[in-house]
Amino acid sequence: MQIEIETVQNSDAFPEQVDVVVIGAGIVGTCTAYELARKGVSVALFEKGVVSGEQSGRNWGWVRQQNRDLYELPLAMFSLRRWDELGAEVGSDLGFRKTGILYATDNPEDLSRWEAWGKSARELGFQSEIQSAEQIRARTATSAARWSGGVWSPSDGRAEPSKATPAIAEGAKRLGVSLHQNCAVRGLDIHNRRVTGVWTERGLVRTDRVVLAGGAWNSRFCRRHGIDLPIANIGGTALRTSPAPQVVEAGCLSTPGYALRRRIDGSYTVAVPGQGILNIAPQGIKYAAKFHQLFRSKVSNTD
Repeated sequence: MQIEIETVQNSDAFPEQVDVVVIGAGIVGTCTAYELARKGVSVALFEKGVVSGEQSGRNWGWVRQQNRDLYELPLAMFSLRRWDELGAEVGSDLGFRKTGILYATDNPEDLSRWEAWGKSARELGFQSEIQSAEQIRARTATSAARWSGGVWSPSDGRAEPSKATPAIAEGAKRLGVSLHQNCAVRGLDIHNRRVTGVWTERGLVRTDRVVLAGGAWNSRFCRRHGIDLPIANIGGTALRTSPAPQVVEAGCLSTPGYALRRRIDGSYTVAVPGQGILNIAPQGIKYAAKFHQLFRSKVSNTD
């Protein structure tokens, strides 16, 4: 999917020393830099490309608590609260809308699984609602004849990938974060087994704390320093439509055959859930055994 992301300008001065260096200006690295700066920490944020130029500018745009692993649900709930606050804090529209997420299915096993998950989630303070076929029909503009039911999470939302990370990056800069794009971090500077800085394409930056938020590139970076970090890179496909009529009350809809998110310009991002391509590359082969059990579980759940 071709993407258009809002441009963020680099900081003028290149830092000599900071408290923390963050590597990678996707949503994770940018938010990390922002939150550290809010606490008065001096931060330099480095990106080998541009802010939000990879997965953070191409993702579905769902801001989701529903169907998370229960171990990560408390963090997802906190994340939703921060999304609610961030737009006002940074003074920009992130495209965040708390419009809910709707799952629909024709498989009774899905409904049983969602109901059991919901009971456990309520103990952690999260509320979702099992939906009948009639309720699914009421929330969508499409025929719901095939759906046996679904689940509705009204506190979930959506954001605009092309806007969110760049806006947070601008907010981070206003708090003093030093941002440098098209400037890769090549490795760590280490003395006496302690990190003392990072080597970038523009030279050394002194620091004793580094956050690696490079996504798919993390494993490659870690290998330079003898750290084994298993990562399986899965490629997925999404498309963007032209502006179209609203077909679902919620901002996001997931079905066994497709998932969609309404964008703020009236178009849709559409993808196929649960499908991806694992490229047979050296890294994939190296870590295949570590992900074999997970891979087999996904295959067994696929028709």
